[in-house]
Amino acid sequence: MTERKLFSIIIWFVIISGIIICTGDTNQSQGLFGSYVIHSDPAGAEVYIQGKLYGTTPLLFIPDNFILTPWTIILKKEGYQNGSIIISENLKPNTQKEISYTLIPSQKYGSIFVDAHPVGSLVNLDGNSPIPLPYTFEHVPEGIHTIQVSKAGYKPYVDEKVEVTEWSQISIHAILIPNYERKELVVTSTPPDTEILVDGIYRGKTTKDIPLLIGPLNDGQHIITGRMNGYHDTITDVFTRQDRSANIHLELIPVHSIPRSSTIQIKTVPPGSDVLLNGIWFGTVPADGYLVLNDIPPNRYKVTITLDTYKDYVMWVFPNPGETVTIEKELEPVLI
Repeated sequence: MTERKLFSIIIWFVIISGIIICTGDTNQSQGLFGSYVIHSDPAGAEVYIQGKLYGTTPLLFIPDNFILTPWTIILKKEGYQNGSIIISENLKPNTQKEISYTLIPSQKYGSIFVDAHPVGSLVNLDGNSPIPLPYTFEHVPEGIHTIQVSKAGYKPYVDEKVEVTEWSQISIHAILIPNYERKELVVTSTPPDTEILVDGIYRGKTTKDIPLLIGPLNDGQHIITGRMNGYHDTITDVFTRQDRSANIHLELIPVHSIPRSSTIQIKTVPPGSDVLLNGIWFGTVPADGYLVLNDIPPNRYKVTITLDTYKDYVMWVFPNPGETVTIEKELEPVLI
């Protein structure tokens, strides 16, 4: 090989190498993008980008050279609806962007079965069109609902605090009072022949087939006590109005039986709230899941939920033997 040919080969090699190096540098500078820090509330959501799982929030994501806009971030967490974020433009190199997304709890459902006396009564749920009874409302969203049962010539039955939880199957048997009756309260019991006291005053006994009608009563809250020899007293409360029919069913527990304990479980948004039962502190709601209070004797309890910078939430619960009462509450911030 002559010196001229060798020199030409070397020159071409240098030129081609330079082109490759320059091209490589150009592609690299144009192909790198900035990074993203992806957060979710609550944390721990799975992050899918273009259908691929990259981890859980909080997550640092650096797009590769081949990702094309627009691209999509999907957040998934059990108990919440999927979240979707569309990225329409990639970041410039050496930049970073925080992305935050608040997940929405998944809708949960239960059912409500309603029957009534007299026959021919109608029922409506949350003020919707009336439906002949008996009837089962399926796929009722979790939360507090209003049931109204009505029939011409009778006082309507109204319950504005029907609480539906996931998979719950609520059964309501309403007994209406004729308009001419000066009664507001309908009481039944298991077993029958139970003495009934209203605000400490004896008002009669329940019977097997005929409910005890009580009235007139002042509009407002009243304490109802069921009493029978050989059984523990059963106490609850009821709100009455003269133009409505209020229904109470009492279940008495034998003195010599061992009452089955109940469970109360509480979940709040945000977590970290303190829970008091009848003024006694029982624990703090964890960041993920429920505060579970086991071995709760069946009784009437005042549940108070407190958290700094949020309004206190108070409710009364009456767990039956062996029942699990679930409380899920989004706390209201204190406006400053």
